Amino acid sequence: MKKILIIDDDPYIRNFYKEFLEENGFVVIEAENGLEGMKIFREESPNLILLDINMPEKSGLDILKEIKKKNEKIPVFLLTAHEDYKRNFSSLYADEYFVKNKNPEIILKRINKYFEI
Repeated sequence: MKKILIIDDDPYIRNFYKEFLEENGFVVIEAENGLEGMKIFREESPNLILLDINMPEKSGLDILKEIKKKNEKIPVFLLTAHEDYKRNFSSLYADEYFVKNKNPEIILKRINKYFEI
């Protein structure tokens, strides 16, 4: 089974995606901040990461850069509550960008596409 790491400081968002992804056959692990997320990333070797942009302690963008330095091939999907961020972050190393809670089916479709490659 494929393992997905969700890094988000909002417990509602983590639980929402965890339940949805587990219902669709994925193993999901969670981190409530960037520091914990990096620790879990190193220990668990997930196959894909859902990463919040705005978090305390360490931003999602800092985490994204660290993750891609260690493993540039791992897919990282940025999550944000702000629709207009997409154009601002299009030059970063994220593989995908999604607005939280918009339509989890779209995220599932993109996740499945990455695992088919």
